Amino acid sequence: MWQRINKFVYSHTVLSTVLISMLFIFLIAALGISILNMELTALLALFTVGQLLLTTLIIWFMRRLQVFSLDDFKTKGMGKGFLLAWVGLVIPIIQFIYVFLETPSDALITPNPLLLIIVILHPLVGTGLFEEVLYRGLILKILLKKIGHSKRGIIKSCIISSAIFGLLHAVNIFAYDTILPVIGQIIVAFAIGFFLAVVFLRTGRLWIPIILHAILNLSGQIFTAFIPYELFVEQMQADVSVADIPEFVFLTLLVAISFLVAGLVLLRKVMPDKITEKDCLAN
Repeated sequence: MWQRINKFVYSHTVLSTVLISMLFIFLIAALGISILNMELTALLALFTVGQLLLTTLIIWFMRRLQVFSLDDFKTKGMGKGFLLAWVGLVIPIIQFIYVFLETPSDALITPNPLLLIIVILHPLVGTGLFEEVLYRGLILKILLKKIGHSKRGIIKSCIISSAIFGLLHAVNIFAYDTILPVIGQIIVAFAIGFFLAVVFLRTGRLWIPIILHAILNLSGQIFTAFIPYELFVEQMQADVSVADIPEFVFLTLLVAISFLVAGLVLLRKVMPDKITEKDCLAN
């Protein structure tokens, strides 16, 4: 059976990567909906466990589709990798400060210690690990195996995997009354996905985009533990008013362009293998 699946995946690679992505996003969304009415601490804990279990399933897919490598999960040289990807550390700090300044001081509460621990762990053990193993570990590597590791193949694979990552954020349309915030999320997610894909290829370490993704998510989600959850949801799902559109567009483009430029700079020194696209397709 897996011979047929492999043949289909590498014959219809873009379609297959979209379908694989949709499958796992559907599974995680179904989990989220099924526990939506639970108390926040239990909800986040169960959601994190669910993401962790799905990550093991993704790794199993990687093995079956012959794109798994233990080298991707090595930790040696990560310090240098984080220095190269410094933009991915600076922007979360700016986001944290921005959200903090936008939060009414009288809304701050003393956090529940257990909730705080889970809020801190969730982006790393849950979302960061799940999404990076899926999009950079599985989707990107399937595309590279098909398209090739030439410079052009690397660029195309990064763009396609990032486009899939960005477009899947369109599911957030159900959380808003207008489409503008979702468009902003798609644009920013594409830029972040491109940056993280290049970081992974430049460093050869999947833990680096996992941790960068986790820190980026944590910089905003940490406030879940410090303000009433209803207020946090209201802030995260707030629609963009007409008066706020210029600021929204400016911030969206600023973040997106920052990640794209950083990714393009790093991409210049991503070394293509000697395997050409023609050789890869012939195999």
